[in-house]
Amino acid sequence: MRLVLNKPTVLEEPVLQGDSTADAMGCSIYGSVIDDGGTFRMWYQAWPRDWDGSDEVSVASAESDDGVNWRRPSCGLVECSGGKQNNLTDLAVHCPSVFIDPHGGVEKRYRAFGYTSAEKLKGRYDHDIGAVGYYTAYSPDGVKWQFDSAEPTWPHADVITSTWDPYAGRALIALKYNGESAGMFRRRFFTAHWSDGQATEPVSAFIPDEHDDTAARERGFTSADYYGVGLMPTPGPTIGFLWNFRHQRPLGYLESQMKSYGRLGRVDLSIVYQLERGGRWLHLPGRPDWLCAEEAPEWARGALYTASNPLSVGDETWLYFSGTQDRHGWGGVGVTDREWRSSLVGSGGFARIGLAKWRRDRIMGYEASLSEFIDLSAGRTGEGESGGWLALNAATRPGGAIRVALLDGNFEPIAGYGLEECDVLTGDEIEFAVRWRGSPALPAVDADRTLTARVEIDRGTLFAFDFKWGRAAPSSH
Repeated sequence: MRLVLNKPTVLEEPVLQGDSTADAMGCSIYGSVIDDGGTFRMWYQAWPRDWDGSDEVSVASAESDDGVNWRRPSCGLVECSGGKQNNLTDLAVHCPSVFIDPHGGVEKRYRAFGYTSAEKLKGRYDHDIGAVGYYTAYSPDGVKWQFDSAEPTWPHADVITSTWDPYAGRALIALKYNGESAGMFRRRFFTAHWSDGQATEPVSAFIPDEHDDTAARERGFTSADYYGVGLMPTPGPTIGFLWNFRHQRPLGYLESQMKSYGRLGRVDLSIVYQLERGGRWLHLPGRPDWLCAEEAPEWARGALYTASNPLSVGDETWLYFSGTQDRHGWGGVGVTDREWRSSLVGSGGFARIGLAKWRRDRIMGYEASLSEFIDLSAGRTGEGESGGWLALNAATRPGGAIRVALLDGNFEPIAGYGLEECDVLTGDEIEFAVRWRGSPALPAVDADRTLTARVEIDRGTLFAFDFKWGRAAPSSH
């Protein structure tokens, strides 16, 4: 039995690229995409035609009926390149992430987090804010925004991602806090929570170490740190899509920067996970790439950055990402970022937004090449929740099969629920209903007892499972 990483399918063409005055230099999904009542809504970092080379705070909105073909509704709020007929909101933050706040009511339906300051507004926005830091704002429509406070919710800068965790009833936020790690000044990330206007103090979460440097050197780079992380809460583990920044020499342009953290390099994506909320974040063994820029479409082979969170679309999970042709900090010998990006106006811009997708609950799985077993615990059953069924997200190869036996709290077989009584599962389904002699019904179990499913896998992969207490099983698998 081995743990396998299931890589996503990536659309060859970007779903959004620069083609208006507001985003002529590029579109970055330093932002979010949500399903808003059947309409896909996107908030992204827009790099305007007249970008001045500083951290951009222009936040544009887009809408789509299918998540692939996007339109830019005119907001008429922010002047850009001499006019207001554009899709810029007045959010005015770097790295905008937006979600629907279920506790916000009508006036605060949309909640956003981002990095900004009074200086960065450049007189273009009517907001009362002060020092550099991470701010939060609300909106009734996702277009016109109001900041909660004139002072930042958290200090420091500049990358932040956030999403609503429906299973914890609060927002999960990842914030960049640079500092010493493994003998080098690096980009690091802390996490915090927010709910009903109350924010927690950030705690250490994603700290690069020597293992990241080893992974970087194996790929032809010198060292590494983290540029950001997309977040996916689930009923069990929380998944992170980590932006691995692998540095190439020199570590800085100037002598004073040579001992600082890397500026030049490639950004790839890997999977991290947290088994329980508040627990330690873990890497997969060997820290493999989930999506490597080198293997991405040509327009995204320099660096990859994800949206704040993925979203469920039917039987799939979709994650939007930004891709650049150039590696981070590199536009060519003697060419500044602004010169390089200006040269791409009219051809889609330096950053474009793409889409990666995979079948639901299939980021990773346990694969058996021969007949092997894995035990799955249902935990304690709730009072009065006897009955239910077991769902498996699994696939078998030709000649393969899956069977399940049930064990009681003492790991003793339960009569009538052995491997021989189990109907054999074959094929590929995201929700097999396990049956014993045709019936999916689980046995009644006392509330203070546990139930274990012993799964026999022969030439197949198990991706996920769910004990569905108190719910009727589908009529067939």
